Amino acid sequence: MPDAPTLRSRRRAEVLAAIRAAAGRELVAHGAAALSLRAVAREVAMAPSALYRYFASRDDLLTDLVVSAFDAQADAVAAAAGEHPDPRDAIRAAMLAYRAWAVAHAAEFGLLYGAPVPGYVAPPSTIVAGARVGDLLVTLAGRLHTAGRTDPDRLRRRESALDATTAAELARLAQRRGYTLPLAVLATVVDGFVRVHGVTVMEVFGQLRPITSDPGPYVEQTVEAALSDLVGDP
Repeated sequence: MPDAPTLRSRRRAEVLAAIRAAAGRELVAHGAAALSLRAVAREVAMAPSALYRYFASRDDLLTDLVVSAFDAQADAVAAAAGEHPDPRDAIRAAMLAYRAWAVAHAAEFGLLYGAPVPGYVAPPSTIVAGARVGDLLVTLAGRLHTAGRTDPDRLRRRESALDATTAAELARLAQRRGYTLPLAVLATVVDGFVRVHGVTVMEVFGQLRPITSDPGPYVEQTVEAALSDLVGDP
């Protein structure tokens, strides 16, 4: 049985939670570019010098927020997908949950996918969290393909249309991430995610307003079109 947390470790966890909550409020109120340790320290009634014991710099705090946001979105997506044993239904639920989380957490989504924060370069430690949604979608698509439920004609057309540069990049991605599904399936999954991510970005940043005042059905149609490319029409 693991040792019970000490009073000191519990106190540190409580302070970290307070710092993260305050940083999240600053992010919502002022945006990532304006985030500062001094402002966060004021929020938690802490001297800036004391805050440095938890985060050595603004960039360290930003990295923590980035990883937390990626993980929170991936957790929501995984939970939605996990409610559906059928992989097609799970992919649909995952894509819709990706959009739903982004709309509900626009500031955090903006930190991940909005304008770059001047002077900040995300370290490699963000990659694992950032890849979780993609890994899940690829896993679900692999289950569909293994079960013989992907559309062979659509996959052949996608493979024949795949340009050499994209094919090479996707092959390198598969090698890095340990993906084993055929390149045409991977390309189709990526196509679908790009479409869903793109419409999500447009909705979160207010760019869908000239197209529709009710983005829900539009997003659902985008998800269904992405699924059709993979498994054919129902």
